[in-house]
Amino acid sequence: MNLQRSLALFLVMLLAPRAVPGQDNQPQTQPDPATAAALSQVPPPSSSFVSVTKRLTFDIWTDQKAIWSSPFRMNRRQLLTIALPVAAVTAGLIATDEKTSAWLPNTPAQLHWSNGISALGSAYTLGGLVAGSLIVGEAKDKPTLARMGLNSADALVNATIASYVMKFAAGRERPDWDNGEGRFWKGGESFPSGHAMATWAVAAAIAHSRGCPRWLAITSYAVASAVSISRYTAHKHFLGDVFVGSVFGTMIGNYAANRVPQP
Repeated sequence: MNLQRSLALFLVMLLAPRAVPGQDNQPQTQPDPATAAALSQVPPPSSSFVSVTKRLTFDIWTDQKAIWSSPFRMNRRQLLTIALPVAAVTAGLIATDEKTSAWLPNTPAQLHWSNGISALGSAYTLGGLVAGSLIVGEAKDKPTLARMGLNSADALVNATIASYVMKFAAGRERPDWDNGEGRFWKGGESFPSGHAMATWAVAAAIAHSRGCPRWLAITSYAVASAVSISRYTAHKHFLGDVFVGSVFGTMIGNYAANRVPQP
């Protein structure tokens, strides 16, 4: 869990140079008087750093405010077609989680392969994916790839924050704790699945980025599905945890890809 916190901080720092004024790679030519006057107004590096930090903090706060207030901004149709069905499915899964958790034999081979697949949704994999897309897109002047990286980085940071808040509030025991009852408010970290939320957030952000090829969108969703299922078969989460993580992750990814107009 500490690794995920470090990854989120790294992604925020990675995005910071995009907002720093006067840092574009421009030819080193003598500016004309008007340009020189404009450049003289650029704040020193220390002030720029403070400005970037404040701006990023505000952006994250704005994202989180929009995410957590979204249920209160739903219209009647959205409540009936989205909120109520999701709530009903979640309640049904939680009510049967203890029973469905016992469906699998939980053999060593099953747990081994499941943990291997779920590694695709780990901080290492997702962090490398979003950072690599953003860096390569910028370095190779590929705006579509850079936009996918930026959207998925935003989605990953927000999904990580949201998952920690929900885990802390729910405090649900994991299925491999004690007798596997999955009790809430016991200091656990099972609800929701952080792997599922983060992977679906990144997948949705990539798939909904303008210019994303169809094969990449399908692949992203397929990987997210595999990771989500593996968290259940690895005996690390209940089906209710996986479902909620997947739904919230998808919503966060959609938001990240559409929060600003895309070129």
